[in-house]
Amino acid sequence: MESKILHTIQDYDMLQQGEQVAIALSGGKDSVALLHALLQLKCRYDLQLIGVHIHHGIRGAEADRDERFAAQLCEQFGVAYRCFRVDVPQEAKRRGLGEEECGRVLRYEALESLGADKIATAHTLSDSVETMLFHLARGSGSKGLSGIAPVRGNIIRPLIRCTSPEVCAYLEAHGLSYVEDSTNRSTAYARNAIRLQVVPLLKQINPAFESHAAMSMEILREQEAFVHQNALCFIAEHGADAAAIAALPAALQAEVLRELCMQAIGVVPAYQHLQAIKAILQSGGKVQINSGATVRVRAGKVEFPQEVKEQRYCFEVSPGEYSLPIGTLKVRRLNCKQFENFKTHRFSFALDCDKINTALICRSRQAGDRFYDAKRALHKSMKKYLNEIAFEPELREAFPVFLLGENIVGTLGSTADDAVAPDADTKEVLYLYLERE
Repeated sequence: MESKILHTIQDYDMLQQGEQVAIALSGGKDSVALLHALLQLKCRYDLQLIGVHIHHGIRGAEADRDERFAAQLCEQFGVAYRCFRVDVPQEAKRRGLGEEECGRVLRYEALESLGADKIATAHTLSDSVETMLFHLARGSGSKGLSGIAPVRGNIIRPLIRCTSPEVCAYLEAHGLSYVEDSTNRSTAYARNAIRLQVVPLLKQINPAFESHAAMSMEILREQEAFVHQNALCFIAEHGADAAAIAALPAALQAEVLRELCMQAIGVVPAYQHLQAIKAILQSGGKVQINSGATVRVRAGKVEFPQEVKEQRYCFEVSPGEYSLPIGTLKVRRLNCKQFENFKTHRFSFALDCDKINTALICRSRQAGDRFYDAKRALHKSMKKYLNEIAFEPELREAFPVFLLGENIVGTLGSTADDAVAPDADTKEVLYLYLERE
């Protein structure tokens, strides 16, 4: 097993000279084997090792026993030791997660907080096979069926090619003891049922099931990496162009949409949501995906509109800059020559300074708002105007109107009527325009 671990580290370039490695040390058989194996490689790579134990605040006296064992083991091996105590049940409620998922999140948060160069976890080939079967049972694509990745960022898994029986033989050969979590024997947990019931049945069909599954997972990882790289190249060239995405082969199309969702909102859409997004690529529309996030196809682009909770505002305008939910409103007092050079913004509005006889007010639009657009010589509702300019629906309530007294004199992108508009006799212009990121 020592040779297998070394080759795994070398094949995946897991370790560099002089690195500090935080080892996730539960005290179970896999983590004990990992700690011992990395100790054997400490001099080869000039490693600084830290054994890190996370007490989850569950399992009572058994968890306390595990903590003592991990501390004693590190002392015995002369390895630096850190222990983190977390309250998984309380944090799970606070974060709205299941306890198993919350425990995993808290473990990685604790390990990351140390700032080590690498985080080593004791996942084995047997764990990876169980993960693959778990995802298969729930329904998954190639990513889920690829099992546990040998490397993910700064997280490394040196035991990922070793089976559980190999780990047990390693511990026995080196006279190493370990502790066992009693919940590992309960088939009430899906992963335990897979390990204790499903995998043994598959080994009856093929005793080499785990090693053959490893080959399948490696092939899927390679294919997944290829498709993902092509998706990144496509996005770099075409961005979120809906028509271009719709023309892609199905596998690449799905990966592009997954990557766009991840980049924009940090969410990987479930299969049914992915199909719903595909369905609107050409027709347009919007769908809600995981966690209530919205994906929209509008004006030929895949968009991820964010809800703007506070869109109401009202203030008196003077030269300066104002932060609005839709961007930055900039107000400049300009002479005529400056105005001629300035008036290039799509969303702008100009008034003759001498014709402003009361405070100019900027407020968010309200139901029923109408304005007179002198350029088009007609009155128009704000609702119709915003539809015409195809402004983002989720931000329309925050679009501004400008008032003198009780009268709306215009909005961004409109031309004021003659009563306040710049003309041949204008000396100075109050110019308002919107800048968006």
